[in-house]
Amino acid sequence: MSNPDDASRTDPNNGYIDGVDSGELAEADGNTLSLTPAQHERLKNRLHGERFADIRRADQRYLVIGRGGDDGPGKRRRTVCALLDERRSATAFRLEDFGFTGEEVELWAPAFDILSGMATHVVGVLEDYDGGHVWELGYLYHHQSHIRDVLWLLKRVYETEAKRREQYDNGMAASHLAALEEAAGDHVISWTVPEDLPDAVKEIPATPE
Repeated sequence: MSNPDDASRTDPNNGYIDGVDSGELAEADGNTLSLTPAQHERLKNRLHGERFADIRRADQRYLVIGRGGDDGPGKRRRTVCALLDERRSATAFRLEDFGFTGEEVELWAPAFDILSGMATHVVGVLEDYDGGHVWELGYLYHHQSHIRDVLWLLKRVYETEAKRREQYDNGMAASHLAALEEAAGDHVISWTVPEDLPDAVKEIPATPE
């Protein structure tokens, strides 16, 4: 994990984002995040700015991942983000805050990699296994060894077995998330109805464990 106290995440001598090797931008061997120079420039332009500076200045940095959208799970995820953002010397953020959309998959992966590396906490709001957040959580588990220290999962528990099967009926995602939950251990916090979320968020410590 990159040192969160670094004065800057960019190298002013070459203009590239720290953590992205300019020599690998065009490689596509399946093991690296491949970007063309033009894509990398778009990534850098999106990440630079006041929001990025706010994150660097904060003592506690919460990257909140989960379903998007304007209502339902997306609305509850924004609620979690707002609650964490209210904490003293803290900031909470989502990839969408930097203008990344689901259509820009080639930028989403490296942006997620960089922002999760800056985070003191990665908070997953989990209600189902349908969406890009499942990929994000799987990516964290497979590629970032520090995940056990920074990940907190707010997992919704349904009152009936039928509803649980309906929401979590995805075999491949289930296996990924089961491994991730095992790695997270007591960092998995259960909630049942939206009214439970504020109390669930309070269980996330203000400082990393």
